[in-house]
Amino acid sequence: MREFQNVQDWYQGVSQSDLAANTRLVMFALSLFADRVGAAVWPSVGTLADRTGLSRPSVVKHLKLAEDADWISVKRYDANGTRLKRNEYSLKSPEVGDAA
Repeated sequence: MREFQNVQDWYQGVSQSDLAANTRLVMFALSLFADRVGAAVWPSVGTLADRTGLSRPSVVKHLKLAEDADWISVKRYDANGTRLKRNEYSLKSPEVGDAA
């Protein structure tokens, strides 16, 4: 993971990335809940859908695409074995090229 100094640096990277436009939209909506260093946030998929105007399934798809591209990390929690789940997201930047 490449470190970024603050969320502004992360915005710059996401905006110049090859992520699909709706994936970038979801990332920017997610970042509304982050502090200046991108620490863990946990908005619901419904909240992100409301903020982006996308459907819940679309938000889930774009969160997965961003996770696969290494722009976010996701920790998944369940509520004491029930069906209710909560995801905790952290902003990060993918490695660019080899570090060797």
